[in-house]
Amino acid sequence: MKKDIFKEELSRFTNENVRKSAEYVLEQLPDYFYTVPASSTGKYHPSFSLGEGGLVRHVKAAMIILEEMFQNEVFCSCDEYKKDLIRMALLLHDGFKHGLVGTGYTVVEHPVIMADYLVENKDKLFISEDDAKFVASLIRCHMGPWNKDRFGKVIMPVPKTEEEKLVHLCDYIASRKCIEIKVK
Repeated sequence: MKKDIFKEELSRFTNENVRKSAEYVLEQLPDYFYTVPASSTGKYHPSFSLGEGGLVRHVKAAMIILEEMFQNEVFCSCDEYKKDLIRMALLLHDGFKHGLVGTGYTVVEHPVIMADYLVENKDKLFISEDDAKFVASLIRCHMGPWNKDRFGKVIMPVPKTEEEKLVHLCDYIASRKCIEIKVK
């Protein structure tokens, strides 16, 4: 099963319903998610996240960073349930990076596609509608200042809340070419 690739990350969830929701969505993601590099051109991510399976390694790296951030109340002072919702968001943030069918390249609006997918499928999840919308909001703004289409039109919000900024920060650090993270 696809979710087994993230067995270690899923084991950190403390709430079974949030974990089951994340597992469900992982099983629904397109097959390409598990094989493509994090950057289709190699320009925007470090070497560990390039090549076959690079996107999975990028997500795993972001999750490692998140767990480190959770150890410091400066970055996150929320309760365990909210931490699980943040884990779910980061785990799924690039789920449709190449769009719904797989374009071979990053689709700039991939956060919107993933966020909309969660809201549209909220009845299949094991969390409340409000929680699904919260996770979607974290995903929708994970790109931070890179929130415009190729014409310069703003298509995604920038992070404003502590949780939104945390998801963006973890994704940002995991995508820096100057940082190599050991990923299993």
